[in-house]
Amino acid sequence: MFATACNTYTEKEKQSFNSEAESYAKKHHWNYEVVDGGLILEVLEKGTGTEKIQAGSKITLSYKGMLTNGNIFDQTEPGKSFEANLKGLIGGFQLGLLNQVAGTKLRLVVPPQLGYGDDNLDKIPANSTLVFEILIEKVI
Repeated sequence: MFATACNTYTEKEKQSFNSEAESYAKKHHWNYEVVDGGLILEVLEKGTGTEKIQAGSKITLSYKGMLTNGNIFDQTEPGKSFEANLKGLIGGFQLGLLNQVAGTKLRLVVPPQLGYGDDNLDKIPANSTLVFEILIEKVI
């Protein structure tokens, strides 16, 4: 979930990754929008908070991160939260959480260029499209 560096992708590679992410959302018949960089965002429930997340915001949330094959690679423990500064998170979180409010439930489909890129991590293969279910608990 924290930002990492990756090689620069060509526009053709980015388009391919974006197409894969959108195909995944279409296959599941989600009510989504495509935002900057090919991020797929679906608002599952609108929050009632009043303070919008900004670039420098500290946030508290719970989440589940999965690969497109359904394998969970990370999640917050039940009853526990994750606190971070938005600037320190992967690009998909930075784009998807911006201007959201506490109480919002989201689903993000994050193409590799907005996720962990070509880094081959323990449970996340290089160039993976990631799916996150997120509940924004607090905006600090």
